[in-house]
Amino acid sequence: MKIARIIYDWPPPWQGLAPAPYEMSKAQVRLGHTIDIFCGMWPGSGEIEQISGVTLHPFYREPFPGSLNLTISVWLFFSYLNWRRKNKIDILHSHGHFGIWIYLYRLILKKIMPWSNEATTPLIAHFHNTVEGREESLQKRDTPVKWYSKYIAWPLGKLSDKWAVAAADACIFVSGDTRDQAIKFYKANPDKCFVVESGVNPELFKPIGREEFEKTRSDLNLDPLDKVILNTGIMLERKNIHLLLGALLHLPHNYKVMLVGPGDPKYLQQLSDFIAQKNLKDRVIRVGYTPYPQQPIAYQAADVFVLPSSFEGLPKVVMESLACGVPTLVSGFRIQEEIEGVYYLQNLDTAEIAAEIKHIIENPKRVNVNKVVTLYSWDEKARQVDKVYEFAQNKYKK
Repeated sequence: MKIARIIYDWPPPWQGLAPAPYEMSKAQVRLGHTIDIFCGMWPGSGEIEQISGVTLHPFYREPFPGSLNLTISVWLFFSYLNWRRKNKIDILHSHGHFGIWIYLYRLILKKIMPWSNEATTPLIAHFHNTVEGREESLQKRDTPVKWYSKYIAWPLGKLSDKWAVAAADACIFVSGDTRDQAIKFYKANPDKCFVVESGVNPELFKPIGREEFEKTRSDLNLDPLDKVILNTGIMLERKNIHLLLGALLHLPHNYKVMLVGPGDPKYLQQLSDFIAQKNLKDRVIRVGYTPYPQQPIAYQAADVFVLPSSFEGLPKVVMESLACGVPTLVSGFRIQEEIEGVYYLQNLDTAEIAAEIKHIIENPKRVNVNKVVTLYSWDEKARQVDKVYEFAQNKYKK
């Protein structure tokens, strides 16, 4: 099958969504598909990651925050149309808002030229979140929003979501909550909405033995009695890292937080100020940006992974932690499957977060790694996506 994928996030850098489409594309190639990927590229970030069986068409990233849909997405649209004049595909699979003008174009084509090749090529819209759902969550918490998000990115993002739902032959959502939001806010047809959660690479993320665990901890200059609370990913205010740091004030001194990943500069400064004010410098380990292939080291040194987000789709970092055998304490989403070792926060309160962390570490339960690997490997996720493709293609076989 020939697939065209529209995805803004592609490594490097290995942050945010980027590892997910990379791993999904590798898994789809293993199933025998060939893929052309139209993606974003960071200037100066290094050579773009290549995959055998995949042709990349990179575009430089947005010139200033919030400008994606008015700049690079326009460039993508005309580039894609020119490419399609010479290339036949079986599936167009578009993630997020990078394909906003392709969605609108497809809606127009279906009205004026429904028989055209482009209009009859199945379109899959892949949702990692919804703008309406994100906005509702932030309003409930009275969280301040940057001006360019409020007045530029979000209004266009809402349009993109609506056009994607209307134009797509099938929609993929990373969680049941995200699917429900699309139905609620955009009147998405439930019959064409499918949940395919994030996956994990079990060859990269896996448990280690006691001897290797102790060596890893030693290499990180951790005391054998330290209890390590891990958080990985891009640090943003909605992920509530400040609450995780606040929880340390309710925990014994040997409980430490390890933060792995980059973040919003303003928010990182707020975290630094909090650490200094509360004298937590010796209890917070800050690693910064870590390439995806090296991230398992952090999970394998942790006692518990904590993500106290206001909202999420289904973060890949949670599945990575579970695949390494590390229990997770999370909020802002729910996993469809019941997996031993997953705990959910009921309230985002520092004392409650601390109490839950202490309970998990003092009463450890074995994570069902086999279930995680069986249900959440990227190969399994690629097979699930294939079923969505089949559903969309059947629409044009009648």
